[in-house]
Amino acid sequence: MLKQSLATLLLCSTLSPLAVVLPTLAGPGDGGMGWGAKVENLNLTPEQRQNLQAIRQRYQSQIEETRTQLRTAKDELRRLMASNASDEQIRAKHAQVQQLQQKLATLRFESMLATRKILTPEQRQALAERMQNRQGQRRLER
Repeated sequence: MLKQSLATLLLCSTLSPLAVVLPTLAGPGDGGMGWGAKVENLNLTPEQRQNLQAIRQRYQSQIEETRTQLRTAKDELRRLMASNASDEQIRAKHAQVQQLQQKLATLRFESMLATRKILTPEQRQALAERMQNRQGQRRLER
C-alpha cells in the first residue's frame, strides 16, 4: 500500500497542477463541488462544453459502478476482519479492495487526460488555481 501511495504521489508531482485537481471533474460525490461549477467561467467554447460533457458521461457510470463495488468490498473486508475468517480469505478480500482502488484511480486519471486535451493551457492553469484555492479553503475549514 505504501509503494502504491508513493507511486501515486510521484506521478502527481511530475504532472502539471491540473493533474492533481481534475479527477474531481467526474462529478458530485467526489468530495467537492459539481462538475459544472468547476468549469464555469473558464470561457469554454460551445464545442469544449460539448466535449467535456461527453467525457463526463463516458466515465461517470464506470466511476460510480467502481466506487459502489469498492464500498461493498471495504464493508466485506471489515466484516471479515471482525469474524473468524481465515487469513487467506481476508488477504483475498484486501487484494480485491486494492484492485478496485487502482481501477478507480485509473478511470479518474483517464478522464483527467481526456479533459486535459480539450482545455487550452490558460484554461488548465485557471482551473488548477481554482481547485487549489478550494482545497486550501477546505483545509482551513477542518
